[in-house]
Amino acid sequence: MANRAHKYVLALSLISGVLGLGQAEGRVIDDGPQKLNQASSIGESLRNAGNRPLHILYVHGIGATGSGGSQIFQKAICNFLKDCTTLSAGPVARDYADTGVFAKDADPPDFQYLGKPVWRNKEEWSASVPFVDHYVLRRSDGGPIVVDEINWWPLVFPLKCRDMMTDETHLAGPNPGFLNLCSAPQEADASNPGRFKTYTWIRPDEAQKLKTAPHRGALFNRWMKTSIMDWGFSDAMMAVGSMHDLFREGMRQLFLKSVRFRANGSKTSDWEQQLRDPHGIDREFIVVSHSLGSYLVFSTLNMDQHESVLQDAHALSSKIGSATEDNAAQYILERTSLVYFFANQVPLLELANTAGPTARLGLLQGLVPGQALGVMNNLMAKWENMRETFARRSTGSDQAIARPAQVIAWSDPSDLLSWHLPAMEGLAITNLYVRNTWWHWIIANPAAAHGNYATNKEVLRIMFGPRESAAQ
Repeated sequence: MANRAHKYVLALSLISGVLGLGQAEGRVIDDGPQKLNQASSIGESLRNAGNRPLHILYVHGIGATGSGGSQIFQKAICNFLKDCTTLSAGPVARDYADTGVFAKDADPPDFQYLGKPVWRNKEEWSASVPFVDHYVLRRSDGGPIVVDEINWWPLVFPLKCRDMMTDETHLAGPNPGFLNLCSAPQEADASNPGRFKTYTWIRPDEAQKLKTAPHRGALFNRWMKTSIMDWGFSDAMMAVGSMHDLFREGMRQLFLKSVRFRANGSKTSDWEQQLRDPHGIDREFIVVSHSLGSYLVFSTLNMDQHESVLQDAHALSSKIGSATEDNAAQYILERTSLVYFFANQVPLLELANTAGPTARLGLLQGLVPGQALGVMNNLMAKWENMRETFARRSTGSDQAIARPAQVIAWSDPSDLLSWHLPAMEGLAITNLYVRNTWWHWIIANPAAAHGNYATNKEVLRIMFGPRESAAQ
């Protein structure tokens, strides 16, 4: 009897943990290597910007289910600052990647999964093109905040819907929410002919049949398998594998769209002159990225690699277009002093880029294509060098010292998909730990632990408040 009672207590504890979706107002733990009181904040950047716009690049992470992922964060900004005069119901504008392999008339790249094409026709490929939504938050006490929400999730939907979710239904059991998402009614983007807001990757009758499949896995394990692994972590496998250059090119084109967008909704080419002849800080950027998104941000930097797995299928862009994308990534990142990683996954993803002796030799000789050149420490070191060079050029002084390139890596220790960010030479890195859910000792909701940063008041206090030490 006592043993049975013990099992009931354990079961109730597990259930309460899974249902613990509420935000935990716990302490923030500062785990260095740089201390928090040495790091700046978005609040400082807003004060320094005065009436100039501040640009925030918001890049979602694994498991996205559609656009609008930044809206919770935008609402949190306005609630915290208490001076937003407008909060858009939707984006001011949307721009798609649209050159080279992403052009409207382009044939789909010839990727295959288990012998089957990932994209079977031009329409499916057009429905998979990444895009950026531009939002503008107007303020009564300062310049506007431009939030560029970069959406790369369309690239992963075909494989996840048609293969991962359907095949895994036969193993663990159905996940009705994702099956509904994959079989949603098709909707064209009226503002961008030839593009789609939603696309029907699984026929509704097929999805309905899949929902009746037996539930073979235990309830909690089945949810973990279909939600976190099948729908979520599969994104990371695609992004660091042979499709990496496809993700990279999409991100680079969206960075270009971001530098061309102005807070008044117009497009500008002024940034090109400012890149050639900087005079003070014309625009400032801050990156807020989640899990895999953090990794993709720095993949935009060109490490002088000229080979691509896509080159035989389609020219990614003309030489002029490629150089322009290089310049756009440089323009943004040399004007970016502060990067926030939510649920950092860099250490795990870098396991796919481990370079052996031959690769390191080739790197020195400039001969190694692809991912051997894309290791994160090299890319982030290039970011720091860009910052220093920009500071000297913008002030005309060899003694000029820019604010150091700072990374604030947020993690919830109960998150299954978050890792400590190790020190990297030349970068100011601060690891901060926070609880994103009510903590029940035995278990905390994994999805909430991974994703609830934008609603955590302690996170927002540090991001938007003055420089201060975290509570110990």
